[in-house]
Amino acid sequence: MMPVSAVIIVRNEDQHIERCLRSVSWTNEIYVLDSDSTDRTREICLRESVPWSKLVRFENRSWTGFRDQRNHLLQNAKFDWVFSIDADEECSPELAQKIQNLLSNANHPPHLAYKIRRVEYFLGKQIRYGVWNPSYQDRFFNRIGVEYVNDVHEYPVFSVIPKVLEEPIHHSPDFYPEKFLNKMNRYTSIEARERVKNGQRTHIIHLLFAAPAMFLKNYFYYKAYRDGFYGLIISILEGISRAVRHIKIWQYSRDKK
Repeated sequence: MMPVSAVIIVRNEDQHIERCLRSVSWTNEIYVLDSDSTDRTREICLRESVPWSKLVRFENRSWTGFRDQRNHLLQNAKFDWVFSIDADEECSPELAQKIQNLLSNANHPPHLAYKIRRVEYFLGKQIRYGVWNPSYQDRFFNRIGVEYVNDVHEYPVFSVIPKVLEEPIHHSPDFYPEKFLNKMNRYTSIEARERVKNGQRTHIIHLLFAAPAMFLKNYFYYKAYRDGFYGLIISILEGISRAVRHIKIWQYSRDKK
């Protein structure tokens, strides 16, 4: 089998990281890039007498943004084929077997890049509709000549069109409103600053209608109502997120003046 590096960025992920590491213990290297964690993340990653104990390469690097952290992983991974996974995700056994089969191909994987389906959860329930679905992530590829772009919702740029693997990654089942709001606060700040930097501004129409427009789009157009009460709550949260982004665009453009 062609060797493959699992690459992971982490910060204070002691609640999830063991699940993630166990799911990629079939790889040839688990390259963990930490950003000054203050919990038990490092201890769990470097624990002895576990399936991944001889595979983990643990490095600390102060946070410089999603794009920079991921590019650092690509530039320093031991092997050309990489499997990128987040600390709160789990590689399914079906996906692990599929990737190993591709790497065992006599002519190596037939494509240079693959998108992988991610199964989303909210409060323990699998979410099947709304803007969260379908969710396909650029996660398995040959790193030669590849670089991530964007400060948030970063993605790798390929020279080819990625193929799709349906065997899934499972997101964390314990995703709940507090986590959504914490993530929303970080991401909307990064997005708003980037948009203001690129010359974008907002106005009263966006401030008034961003939240209801996003709610209606998610709930009806993307059929989040089929997820019942969970879909309703997610639609409300997504509407709030969109409104907060416009509020921060207004704030940062005002500060810039």
